[in-house]
Amino acid sequence: MFFLNLSLGEFLTLLGALSGIVTALYLLDRAKRKKVVSTLHFWTAATRAEEEQSRRRVRDPWSLLLQIFSLLCLLLAIAQLEWGTRERRGHDHVLLLDTSSWMASTAGGGLMQQARQRAAQYVNGLASRDRVLLVRAGGLITPVTTFTPDHTELLDRIRESQPGFTALSLSDAIGFAHQAQSWSGGQPGEIVYVGPERVSGDDDSGGSGSVKNLRILRLDAPQGNCGIRRIGVRRSDEAPDVWDASVSLKNYGNEPRDLRLNLAFAGLEFSPRSVTLGPGEEKSIAYTFSTHVAGTLLASIEPGDALPTDDHAALALPKPGLLRVAIYTSRPEALKPLLLANHRLVAELLRPDQYVPKPAADMMLLDQFAPPLSPGIPSLWITPPAEHSPVPIAARSQDVTVSRWNSEPSLGSGLHAKAMNLPEAEVFEAFQGDIRVAETDKGPVVVARPSSTNGAPRLAVIGFDPLAGDLRFELTTPLLFANLTRWLAPEVFRASDYTASTVGSISLALDPNERAEQLNVKDDHGYRVPFTVRNQTLQLYVSRPSIVHIVSPERERIYSFTLPEVAGKQWKPPASAAQGLPAPASLMPSAFDLWQWLALLGGLGLMAEWLLFGRRRKQARSVLKSSPQQAKESGAATREVVTK
Repeated sequence: MFFLNLSLGEFLTLLGALSGIVTALYLLDRAKRKKVVSTLHFWTAATRAEEEQSRRRVRDPWSLLLQIFSLLCLLLAIAQLEWGTRERRGHDHVLLLDTSSWMASTAGGGLMQQARQRAAQYVNGLASRDRVLLVRAGGLITPVTTFTPDHTELLDRIRESQPGFTALSLSDAIGFAHQAQSWSGGQPGEIVYVGPERVSGDDDSGGSGSVKNLRILRLDAPQGNCGIRRIGVRRSDEAPDVWDASVSLKNYGNEPRDLRLNLAFAGLEFSPRSVTLGPGEEKSIAYTFSTHVAGTLLASIEPGDALPTDDHAALALPKPGLLRVAIYTSRPEALKPLLLANHRLVAELLRPDQYVPKPAADMMLLDQFAPPLSPGIPSLWITPPAEHSPVPIAARSQDVTVSRWNSEPSLGSGLHAKAMNLPEAEVFEAFQGDIRVAETDKGPVVVARPSSTNGAPRLAVIGFDPLAGDLRFELTTPLLFANLTRWLAPEVFRASDYTASTVGSISLALDPNERAEQLNVKDDHGYRVPFTVRNQTLQLYVSRPSIVHIVSPERERIYSFTLPEVAGKQWKPPASAAQGLPAPASLMPSAFDLWQWLALLGGLGLMAEWLLFGRRRKQARSVLKSSPQQAKESGAATREVVTK
């Protein structure tokens, strides 16, 4: 027998204090009495004698004992008296249910179904007072319940558990379970793991040997598995409609495997390739294909195995990016060599009188021409007329030399000529916010202006004719043109990488010119994805299938996290860990609650005290309220009246 809510000292202190207060009230009540006498001559002596006699004994001792007994029962109910021993009160167990990607295996009717059955058997075999914390263990540790004795709720949550996409981190799960038991406030029970004991390659479960209350409910899983690890696709540098792709396959088993890799894009099937993988080997197979349309790249391997989730992969690819340029010029033949130098550019040559502010193009080129209306899309101007130049012309100079180039990567890439002579050039008046791309001693001759707050698109102005004289043979001329078009339409020229990868953590090496503050990392719903950059390496973690866009000014990477992270290592439990289901506990409770009966008994005691003694006190009060004359008439003038 023991108290659950109060210690023995606290219980005795409360009982003594309340009993003393009740007894004092009884003594005080009996010491102060009201009497009705026939004459005041006898008042002083009579009251003194009655007071001395009342202080020597308590009237209605059975009433006092009944109240103290009722208080005792109510205090025992508050202390939650239980019949049994503390050692048999019940334990706090932690049930680690494996929900990693391996649980999607179809072996033996499905590993997840087997795990649910074993977990339910364990819960059903526990004592009714044992509390269980259910945890779904994968790459993330997810508590599903609190420490609860409600086994019906536990069984419902177990039935709802489904396999995830991440590899199991068992060391984190066991560490969490150990901490949870230390915080529960109850008597620690067992830490029970239900699963096939397959963990991620970087999982270090060596610390689990120090856990003495570990129990393993092991599931037999197939050791052999082959799957797709990654699909990487990027545009070729040779042509805009050519893609370079690679598919990575891995053998997780201990035996060599012969596979057939099937690849298809937009309904077009490639020739199957035979691949042989040794034990634990990972191999990449390269492809190159050409397309003018958007579509989905599908990869699959045959024959399948017991883990089908990594036997198929899909990656959506957009339409090849081409820069559409509307060129307004009176000398189309002179511009053609410059336009043909970029294979991603599709040019439409138009006369100046065909000008519209918003043509069906990504940008426009205005060659020695100033339109009456400002362009509604990004524009590149070559030697505009002085009276209609978008950037004011400060002066016209003869025989000037370009001495400085902008160092920004998007505008100054490859421009290192120190003495580029210009027979004639317009020197512009640059304002705050303008970018000086090329400068002479007299001022800037190439200026780029970003988009303004009033909605005006980007523009760039060249103050000399790059196709005049010897300038058309300069290497700087096509580089300058390419840099300006890339700056005006960065979305088209941004290098794009498309990857179908496994869920989990990734480490991505950034280009030397990519800075952390310029990176924009979002998922396909537009929400920001947390990431860190250390030593020019981006790191992030994804726990469920999603598409992540990693965008910098010069490059865009799209990761489709649709493949499961398959555990690559077999975990070895410590020798001290118990194996299999424990012996079923007795269905009878190990301790009985008595507080309900004690509370009922205390309430009945107070009610009985009122019925036996409270009515008489009430009648006495009513007599005292009557006048002395009425008391004489009733023949009770000399009778003692006792009231509380």
